Amino acid sequence: MRKIVMLVCALLCAATSLYAASEDVSIEVPWGRISATLSQPTEGSDAAVLIVAGSGPTDRNGNSGLNLNTYAYKMLSDGLVKSGYAVLRYDKRAIGGSYLSPEDIPALTLDDYVEDAERCVAWLRAQGFARVYVAGHSEGGSIAIEVAERRRVTVDGLVLLAAPGYPMDQILMGQLSAQLMPAYIGLYVTAQSIIGKIKSGVDVAVEDIPQELLSLFHPTVQPFLRSSMQRDPCKMIAGCKVPILIITGGRDIQVSVANGTKLLAAAPDAQHVTFENMSHVLKDAPSSDRVEQLLSVYTNSQQELTPGLVSTIVEFLNVK
Repeated sequence: MRKIVMLVCALLCAATSLYAASEDVSIEVPWGRISATLSQPTEGSDAAVLIVAGSGPTDRNGNSGLNLNTYAYKMLSDGLVKSGYAVLRYDKRAIGGSYLSPEDIPALTLDDYVEDAERCVAWLRAQGFARVYVAGHSEGGSIAIEVAERRRVTVDGLVLLAAPGYPMDQILMGQLSAQLMPAYIGLYVTAQSIIGKIKSGVDVAVEDIPQELLSLFHPTVQPFLRSSMQRDPCKMIAGCKVPILIITGGRDIQVSVANGTKLLAAAPDAQHVTFENMSHVLKDAPSSDRVEQLLSVYTNSQQELTPGLVSTIVEFLNVK
C-alpha cells in the first residue's frame, strides 16, 4: 500500500511540474487596464513570449463571440510553458476584460494596438524577464512586426503566425473574392469601391453600405481599417533587426502561404516554415473548403494544435 501511495505522489508531482503557474494580471495604461494572463513554468524562466491576438473580437484564448471557439492561444501558451517559457496573453483594447468606453471605440486605430503591445513588452521587462519574444497571429503578426520595427521597446525575436504579407486592402479583397466570386460579383464590386474610398480617406456613410457588408465596413470601424490599409508589412519587416520565424498553413482560407513567401522576400534572413494541413486557426483542417472549416475546425475547442507547431517555435526560441 505504501508503495502505491508513493507512486501516486510521484505521478502527481511529475504532472504538476508540467503545468503552468497562471495568474490574471492587469497592466495599467493611460486609457485604463489591459487584462491579461501570465503563465510560467513552476521552476521559473528568464524568457517570456507575448501572444498578440488576431483581428476582430478575438480574446486572449483565441475565441470570440463570432462563432470562433478554438482556445488556440491557450493551447499555444500551455505548450510553450511546458517547454520552459513564460507566456503573457492579453485581451486587446476594447476586447474581453480590457474594457474601453463605447464612445471611444470608433476612434480606435491599429496604432493603438501597437502601443498596447509595446506596453505589454515593457511590463514583461519590468517583471525581470531577460528575453522577450512577440508571437503575433494574423493581424497580431502585423502588430508584432511594427513593435520590432519601431524599436521603442526591445524584443529578442518575432514569431509570425499566419501573418499578412500584403496591405490590409489587398488582404480584404482576396478574402472577399473567395467568398463572393463569381456568384455575387455585384457585391464584390461594391466592396472594392468601399475599400478604395476608405483607404483614400473618404468616409462611407452607413446608407451606402449593403447590409451584407455592414459588419465589415461600418463607419465605426472605418478609422481602424484606414489605419491598417496604410501599412505595408513587407516594408516594415525589412526594418526589423531581430530573428524572425514565419509560419504559414497550407490550408489557411484567410492568409495564404504566399503571404509568408512575400514576407521572407522582404526579410531574407528570416525562417519560413509551412505546415501543409494547417488552417488559419493553427489547427489541421481536412480540406481547404471554407464552409467545412468554419463549421468544424473553427468551432472545435478540443482539437489540438497542428502537430509540430509548438516544437518548431520552441526550436526557434531556443537559439539564443
